[in-house]
Amino acid sequence: MELPQALDSVSARSIDEISGAARAVQANVVTLRVSILRREPDLRLDDIQTPPPGPVRRSRNILLQPETLKTYSTDELLVRLRQVWGEFCALCWLFAHVDPQAPVDFDHLPPGQDHRCITDARAKLEEVQTHLWRLIHEQRRRHDPDALKDPAFQRDAEIAVTQRLKVFGVRVTNATNIQVFHAACEYAGMLAALRWALDDRWAWEGPGIMSLTNGAPARS
Repeated sequence: MELPQALDSVSARSIDEISGAARAVQANVVTLRVSILRREPDLRLDDIQTPPPGPVRRSRNILLQPETLKTYSTDELLVRLRQVWGEFCALCWLFAHVDPQAPVDFDHLPPGQDHRCITDARAKLEEVQTHLWRLIHEQRRRHDPDALKDPAFQRDAEIAVTQRLKVFGVRVTNATNIQVFHAACEYAGMLAALRWALDDRWAWEGPGIMSLTNGAPARS
């Protein structure tokens, strides 16, 4: 198995940039959740409870536009919510001890609020890439009838079974198809947010930023 390596950080983004993005992405999480529940009020989204952040004055280019959301089906909104929730969780992780369900005010960070160092963030990026690889491998195992005929897939399977990844509280091998899919969406969002934070050549949700292959980043 060859996993992509973390990008060398030519220039990591500033804490001010990251906090601005976090507030905007928090607003996106709330907007998506509200949009879904308006259509499907009986749907359970109990694992995502972050509150509205209030007015977003920075990084407004990140905000989802209402007219765009209206074009999405409910299933597409759910996929987008999982991806954006992953983005938000990763941005919260960059600030030590910040709970995505009850985050700090990113416009007024508490005095002494700590944040992760570049080394820790790169290690987290590697972990996220590995977990996303495992989820994509699991999806192929379940849905590609030709996978078991592929020698490369069989070699990778020997590594995959050693990764005891859990999603939504259960081991990935025991998770439902939709749980595996939603988890992959979340990890793709985490990957995108961490790459964006670690290398300012990446545009927010730019082309290739959620891919496991390292293409040349698109400039902002």
